[in-house]
Amino acid sequence: MRFAQSAPPPLEALETPYSLRRHRVGDERGWLTLLNGGGELGHWTLERLGAECSSFLVANTQYFVLCDGEIVSGAGVYERSSACWEIGWVATSPDHRGRNLARHVCVAAVGAALELPPRPIWLVTDDFRSHAIKLYLRLGFRPDCHHHSHPNRWRIRIEQFGPEYAEYLDADV
Repeated sequence: MRFAQSAPPPLEALETPYSLRRHRVGDERGWLTLLNGGGELGHWTLERLGAECSSFLVANTQYFVLCDGEIVSGAGVYERSSACWEIGWVATSPDHRGRNLARHVCVAAVGAALELPPRPIWLVTDDFRSHAIKLYLRLGFRPDCHHHSHPNRWRIRIEQFGPEYAEYLDADV
């Protein structure tokens, strides 16, 4: 999905006891727990996380929402090529879903990407992640149809979301 706006959407304040902040040294174990928590992002080890961060994470662009000191949501900006910025590894702990926490970390990461040298901003997700796709659409991401199967897949998926998502069926889908 590609970010199709010139600015991130506005955010309301996080409700107590949640807080948003950037990554700090020492967050790795909590981040690892988050990435493994939902079972949707594969199996993570400290070595895999370290390799991902040292190879692709753009410095100072990883954001977390914390609840009583525990990392419960996260997203960051990754540079996998010089052609675009990627908003990546968006995750929220299953116990904290439904509270707009992913929205906060995504908006923070998009804001950080927009402060970097200008490039398109992308986000990769899976078809089965319905709640995530709905969030990304509401944030200003649009389907990227670079394969002949994509327009029909996107049209079917968005139609399944119901009439309130009909506005996202634009000329690109």
